[in-house]
Amino acid sequence: MKELFDSGVLASATVEPADGAGWLLKVTKQSGEVVAVTLAAQSSQVKTYNRVNAAMMDAYRIGFRTVAVSLPEDFELAGAR
Repeated sequence: MKELFDSGVLASATVEPADGAGWLLKVTKQSGEVVAVTLAAQSSQVKTYNRVNAAMMDAYRIGFRTVAVSLPEDFELAGAR
């Protein structure tokens, strides 16, 4: 992914809830195609993150300095009232 970012193929990154539990990192190409980040060893298996911060760190390592986060419909901060 870093090579794609460096060559200008990738336009943006979004962290969004995975089905079930966890988070996904999705990148949008300049062409408009959206792809999920996959495990390095198994390029067909989508990588699921336990924490938002972990997905954001991968986006940073790819080269993104701005990342959108889509919150789940049932999102609530613990202790916030």
